Amino acid sequence: MPMTLGERLGALQERDFRLLFTATTITTVGDRFAGIALAFAVLDISSATALGIVFAARQGMEALVAVGGGVLSDRLPRNLVLVGAALVQGTAQAATAACVLADVGGVPAIAALQAVYGLGLGLVIPAEVGLVPQTVSAERLQQANALQGLTRNMVAVLGPAVGGAVVVAGSPGIALAIDAVSFFVCADILRRIRVPARDAAGTPGFLAELREGWQEFTSRTWLWASVALFGVGNLMFAGWIVLGPAIAKERLGGAGPWAVILTAGGVGAVLGSLVAMRVRPRRPLVACVLAATLISLQTLALALEAPTWLIAVASFTGGVGIAVHLTLWFTVFQQQVPERAQSRVASYDTLGSFVLIPLGTALVGPVSDAIGVTETLWIALLVMWASWAAILALPSVWAIRRPGSVSAARAA
Repeated sequence: MPMTLGERLGALQERDFRLLFTATTITTVGDRFAGIALAFAVLDISSATALGIVFAARQGMEALVAVGGGVLSDRLPRNLVLVGAALVQGTAQAATAACVLADVGGVPAIAALQAVYGLGLGLVIPAEVGLVPQTVSAERLQQANALQGLTRNMVAVLGPAVGGAVVVAGSPGIALAIDAVSFFVCADILRRIRVPARDAAGTPGFLAELREGWQEFTSRTWLWASVALFGVGNLMFAGWIVLGPAIAKERLGGAGPWAVILTAGGVGAVLGSLVAMRVRPRRPLVACVLAATLISLQTLALALEAPTWLIAVASFTGGVGIAVHLTLWFTVFQQQVPERAQSRVASYDTLGSFVLIPLGTALVGPVSDAIGVTETLWIALLVMWASWAAILALPSVWAIRRPGSVSAARAA
């Protein structure tokens, strides 16, 4: 039978999840302002190569701290880990805003501050992945993951448009300052979540916990193989991250059209989150991978030198796909990995998925200068398609079943 609106939003009736939901919504508002602002703040003073370096500094630091952040999040209350991360990110964005508004420091200062931002960002995914199941009942887990995606994606509809308007009418620094404030508000909300204290007695050392997390990660073929192959695909997605704003600036008309494209992606992601609340595929991991492939349409549209409206359509479709993909991925992960190790295993997931992105963002500018933008985008597409096909060839991916349809298979 169709669910009522109250049933679809049932996870929000649970206090701790409601606090987490509110906090992530607030920071998402700021980040959507800041995403487009950071890109055009760098492009205003330098090139796509410099923008790639800034992204690489942030993502590289995120990758470096992710594994340690996983251990920390399995030892300490995860909400307090997120409080610390928010304070670091807020401070970094406030300093970045000051540099942009005062026109001091240039690209080196922005890159250094975004590396500090990445220090906080590296703690977020391991802590949040493990915190969600602690704040909501098991039967509402997929709903909670979908709602987390929904709030981010609903904000994404207006965030780029408003951020683009701020960039056009004023300064990117204003949007970055708004993002900084959002992190400090988020930290105050997150500290109120009640998470049971962990028994520190008999806790193994840091390296022992790392090894245990690694064993949990590598014991699941579907997990480590998918993460490695998704990582290759994410490396190639740097073509969209770096070349997209540069193409918008050179050919489409600048921040305004790029904001329209990103907004279309946000609309699609909202729809995808709503779909993710209802969909119950028998093989959720297969559906998860297939949904991810839709994001390649964005890069394809750039490679075909499509007009703004068609790139926006591709962005919309990619938004639908990535929202469904992420909801299914995190739900399968949380169902298959023991709670005690979820943050550590999530840190290896984060590291494997994103460690190559800094390399991609740093190299895509020089590579496109050497062989051409269109050629670079086509290479990225072919590699992404091949990596997803390889995941779907894994028997262990097909072995994961929806709980209740059959016994969920643990990968061998």
